[in-house]
Amino acid sequence: MKHKFRIICILALIFVGAGYWILFRRSVNKIQNVLLISIDTCRPDYLSCYGYSDKTTPNIDAVAGEGVLFKHVFSPVPLTLPAHSTMLTGTIPLYHGVHDNKGYQLSPSSVTLAEIFKQQGFNTGAIVGSFILDRQFGLSQGFDYYNDAIEDEIGEDGYCIERKGEEVTRLANDWLTKNRQNPFFLFLHYYDPHVDYAPAEPYRSQFFKESPFKMTELKSLYTGEVAYADHCLGLVINKLKELNLYDNTLVIITSDHGEMLGEHGEAEHSYFIYQGVVKVLLVMRIPGNSEPRIIDTPVGLVDIVPTVCGLLGIEYSQELSGIDLSLNVMNQKEPIEQERYFYCESLIPTYHKLNSLLGVVCGDWKYIQTTRPELYNWREDAGEEHNLIDEQKPRARIMQDRLREILESQLQRDLSGSQFELNEKARQRLESLGYVTDGSVDENAFEFDQSKEDPKDYIKCHVRSSEIATLIHKGQDDRVVDICQELVKEYPRIPYVNRHLGDIYLKRKQYQEALYYYKVLVEQVPNNFEYLANIARAYKETGQLDEAESYWQESLRLQPDQAKVYVSLAGLYYQQGEYQKAIDNWKKALSYRPDLVQVLFNLAWIRATHPSEDIRNPEKALRYALQACELTRFSNPFTLNALAAAYAASGQFPQAVETAQKAEQMYRAGNAPDLADKILIMIELYRAGRPYIDKLK
Repeated sequence: MKHKFRIICILALIFVGAGYWILFRRSVNKIQNVLLISIDTCRPDYLSCYGYSDKTTPNIDAVAGEGVLFKHVFSPVPLTLPAHSTMLTGTIPLYHGVHDNKGYQLSPSSVTLAEIFKQQGFNTGAIVGSFILDRQFGLSQGFDYYNDAIEDEIGEDGYCIERKGEEVTRLANDWLTKNRQNPFFLFLHYYDPHVDYAPAEPYRSQFFKESPFKMTELKSLYTGEVAYADHCLGLVINKLKELNLYDNTLVIITSDHGEMLGEHGEAEHSYFIYQGVVKVLLVMRIPGNSEPRIIDTPVGLVDIVPTVCGLLGIEYSQELSGIDLSLNVMNQKEPIEQERYFYCESLIPTYHKLNSLLGVVCGDWKYIQTTRPELYNWREDAGEEHNLIDEQKPRARIMQDRLREILESQLQRDLSGSQFELNEKARQRLESLGYVTDGSVDENAFEFDQSKEDPKDYIKCHVRSSEIATLIHKGQDDRVVDICQELVKEYPRIPYVNRHLGDIYLKRKQYQEALYYYKVLVEQVPNNFEYLANIARAYKETGQLDEAESYWQESLRLQPDQAKVYVSLAGLYYQQGEYQKAIDNWKKALSYRPDLVQVLFNLAWIRATHPSEDIRNPEKALRYALQACELTRFSNPFTLNALAAAYAASGQFPQAVETAQKAEQMYRAGNAPDLADKILIMIELYRAGRPYIDKLK
């Protein structure tokens, strides 16, 4: 009897397993396309499908009503670039090496979801809503079409930083129309809930609440932005239906991180790793499975890549931090692993020479390693207001040990592939969004060092620093000086305050004040080539040329490839009459930046017009001048003037006259009569068969 019962049980399991397999395979066969939508800076508790009191997200609600809603989803970092790097690779920042929006790019060695789909023959497209995901930061890997052209979206401060959701939707619907005949993977990035909160109508009027409390008003504006983003992505869902693509498209809606909205003293995100920023939304609609389901067990952004691959039956070989939830989702079961550890981090405090914030979430608990460690039961204490570190010491010790193991196993010691030097324009654009770009991650950020100061004690300083970055790009220098002088009294050891004061006083030509703050800065941050170069500039402007030369040379010792410093040194030597040294430094600058038109002009002019035959070299002058003219498409009167002088120096007087006449006409057309008159004098010399020789002091 027992034997017969055992056989019946085995057969039942076989039939049940076969049923699940058939159901799974049918769903896989129904998925022909994948749409991944990321809403930047979107807290799940502001969505009506996650329990928000107002009807904010009817379109996401509708997708959730036909699919799977994950209630507790964790992001590893509250920053756009590293969180999206996790979303698209299935690995955590320790592994993919991207820890901030600035100074990093996703290494080509990382394998993205787009690359996986491209190998499977899918058309791959992406449309991003912010400069933070510009292709230069590495997320374009594997995409046939990556639209990050935000140049026409100019902000009030003149920087191209984001595009509105309706523009993302318009481009997305155009792409879907063109690519509807072939299997596709489309990634959309909506940036609207990010500051500044300025929802379009009718969403502003619908959700805005006047209040004497600024944060209450900001929260209502933020709500309007979430509702607006929902409206925009709803138009994409409608386009899928219109093109008869909806029923065979896997739709995934998620976010990279949330927004603190005043909790724990932080208005926005990037600094702390509390629930307001590391908890995100995740909704999936799977073709062939329209029963709504809610999964309560914690999952992570790291699970998106393996789960999508599992749902489509795609095998992958790369190492992943996440797990495949596809069978659990399809079979209406909870994920198998109940005691997973989800890593999270914020290294931003280390820019201020503070301790880092390193955390793990397991079950109902979150542990944060820093100077004064923290432990929270996030289910019972959603605001994480009650630190249970003293009451739960054994649990905290276990979680700390597990965090240490994750760091030891996942941390990439050689991060050279992900390090990235921001150009000035990129840095300005990030700072215009309020991101602090001064400083760098402490190389010991992943050590359990409790000797450094705790980030919790410096939240006011961080909030004001974000405000400063925005004010600078709005040209409100007086306000920046007031805030910095206030902060320097309360937080004298924070470097960036002295940097901003030094920069502003240098711009104002208040050189002694600039020198004071820059010198305090280099005491706080020794061996920083940029700060040393700024001291050199201030010394030069005060006429202390020996000191300027010394600081520029020290800056070059630390960072030899600084073209700007070589240009500055060349100008200094030229001013002192050391012309060969000037030439040598201009040439050095060109070795790093061959496109420096002003440097090419300087070399062409001095080689063509210098009175000393030791310096004058017509052949080299002609080469430099031609390079400068080619770079300016022969439409710049300055470079044409240098070319004319070089032709004359080499005895090619007809060419000199013709070129000089073009320069003279351009000066006249550009309302520069004085310069045009000077060229007329040179033209007379060239007609007489004589080169122009500069009269140096």
